[in-house]
Amino acid sequence: MKYLNHQVNLELVKGRKKRLRRKRLLVFSLALLLIVGLGILVVSRVGILQAIFAPISFVARLVNPVQLKEVDGRVNVLVLGLDTRGARGLMNTDTIFVGSFSTVEGDPVLISIPRDFWVNLSPYGYGRINSAYSRGGTQKDGTLKEEQGVTFVKSKVEEILGIEIPYWVLVDFEGFKQIVDTLEGIEVCVERAFDDYAYPIPGKESAKPLSARYEHIHFDAGCQKMNGDTALKYARSRTGSNSEGSDFARVRRQQRVILGVKNKLLSLDLLLHLGKLSELYKQITATVKTNATLGEVQRSLEVTAKFEDLSEVESLVLDPESKLVYHPTNSAPYGGAYVLVPQGGSFKKIHAAVRKLFYGEETEKQ
Repeated sequence: MKYLNHQVNLELVKGRKKRLRRKRLLVFSLALLLIVGLGILVVSRVGILQAIFAPISFVARLVNPVQLKEVDGRVNVLVLGLDTRGARGLMNTDTIFVGSFSTVEGDPVLISIPRDFWVNLSPYGYGRINSAYSRGGTQKDGTLKEEQGVTFVKSKVEEILGIEIPYWVLVDFEGFKQIVDTLEGIEVCVERAFDDYAYPIPGKESAKPLSARYEHIHFDAGCQKMNGDTALKYARSRTGSNSEGSDFARVRRQQRVILGVKNKLLSLDLLLHLGKLSELYKQITATVKTNATLGEVQRSLEVTAKFEDLSEVESLVLDPESKLVYHPTNSAPYGGAYVLVPQGGSFKKIHAAVRKLFYGEETEKQ
């Protein structure tokens, strides 16, 4: 069967060279940050609620203005896209990036860390960075504590990049399925047609025969309306044909789904749909978690709104093209897995690259 052949080649697909035009990641990051403030945006479109709360917020901020936590003059945010699927509830953060900006000059920076980045996850041994959330958050009784998991990932990302990251955002893309359905579908523009013959069927991870675990999905090129299930499959596909099998191709597709949600939300007169507004609020707060307070999110939106041109983003993707990491030809020390490791065996070159992005300095922070 055709999809079985694709399953056999699954590991080969994972090993494809990961390429992405760096500036195209900007839209994805800004869209995610927009989702963080989505609850604020929703409320701001409902005149009655805004009229009730605006005076209180205004007075409170005059007395005690909200100050963003800065590190050497920059606001740093870790964004994690949580991959939860199937009966086993896998908890991998397969989208990991850091957004940073100066509150004075803007200077937005985006740093993306591939899920295959090999890192010391002490005290849990070594592994890919995308497993850090589940390892750090899983308790002895099998339960998972979100904040503990995020804190562990954040500590590893800070170690890799050589910076402090005060803020974090956790996005569960499974939640977008319910959000899209509540919005009665979204429009997504598919860049190119592709097939995926090995898309995992939730709940059938251990099904036999092997073919029962996967389904064939297909997408035509062009703008089209998607329901929640279709949008989720489009965003999650990992083994698509026509150059859609890489992690970075998946990031681009997630970007389009998020923008589709945003565009549909802005097109609605939510004041006339209070039931839908209530349902969306529940879904958004369940889908997006952050340690930033409401005031801090508001303040960050105010600051970034002052910068007229955010298109000139400086970005860094820690893939082989960056010359900062490489794929070892001998995978035996890594359990036979496809991984990325830092050049020179340490993070020094990565630290230096980050400092140069942030401050134009050539050497890493001492």
